[in-house]
Amino acid sequence: MKITLFGVRGSLPTPVSKKEQQEKMLKVLKMAKEEWTKDPKGFSEEKFLESLPMPLHQDLGGNTTCVYLEGDAGEKIIFDMGTGMRILGNQLAPLAFSGEEMDINVLVSHTHWDHIQGWPFFKPAYSPTTNIHFYSAIENLEERLIRQQHPENFPITLHQMASKKHFHLWKEFESYPIGNLKVIPFGLRHPGSCTGYRVREGSKYFLFCTDVEYREEDRAHLMQLKPHIAGADLIVIDAQYSTAEAEKKIGWGHTAVGKAVEFAEMMEIKSVVLTHHEPDHDDHEVIRIILDEGKATQPEKTKIHIAHEGQSFIL
Repeated sequence: MKITLFGVRGSLPTPVSKKEQQEKMLKVLKMAKEEWTKDPKGFSEEKFLESLPMPLHQDLGGNTTCVYLEGDAGEKIIFDMGTGMRILGNQLAPLAFSGEEMDINVLVSHTHWDHIQGWPFFKPAYSPTTNIHFYSAIENLEERLIRQQHPENFPITLHQMASKKHFHLWKEFESYPIGNLKVIPFGLRHPGSCTGYRVREGSKYFLFCTDVEYREEDRAHLMQLKPHIAGADLIVIDAQYSTAEAEKKIGWGHTAVGKAVEFAEMMEIKSVVLTHHEPDHDDHEVIRIILDEGKATQPEKTKIHIAHEGQSFIL
């Protein structure tokens, strides 16, 4: 299976500011000048750009949470409907409007705005040959989406979107098939409740765990969860705060970088992707916190990744 990130910001979309853009450009120009001075004839603009570190080579991205999983048999699963869903929809639109039937599966963690606000801009949802299956532990999910698209809020209602929509209610720790994939939902600590998902394909396991607040007192509960998620190949997990911020925002439903890495290590997960970046942190601050606090835990068996839009993993 292939996992691609289309939205990695938390709480609300975060466009790059003019100041941040200019600061990045100035750094790139200075670095380019230094490299050109060393070897004017051998200097390659393309190779130089490829050699730049994050986030000079690429912005982390400003869209809110949306993760796309493609199964080996062509299954299409979307985790959450943040503003990154619009970009994903643009990519899927040619298939959606080809005249052929297409099935899309949407797994919803919860309905806070940053996790559903991309849905009305998802182009395949306007195709009559697209079947969209919504899966969640939310009994009134359809009603919530209807409210989001009330005429006072949006010009097109949910049922005016031409796609065929199907809503499925799931129970925690039950196993559900989507094609050749097996999915298990489980509860996460977050205000208003939230659901994480484990996806298995053959011997490979993927975990989607945002939004979640992991605290020291959760250890006993997490050990009960361990048999269901231990040893996964990849986890995309909330890591919105620095340790200092998390201590001031207890109960807000998000995790410090160090705690997220500690959780992945405790669960013996091979790779951890830190996401749901704080909107008040620019790209450099996000990276600084993750490098300082993520590596401070010195995980022995878990590889750390900083989530950015367009990033893909193949399991």
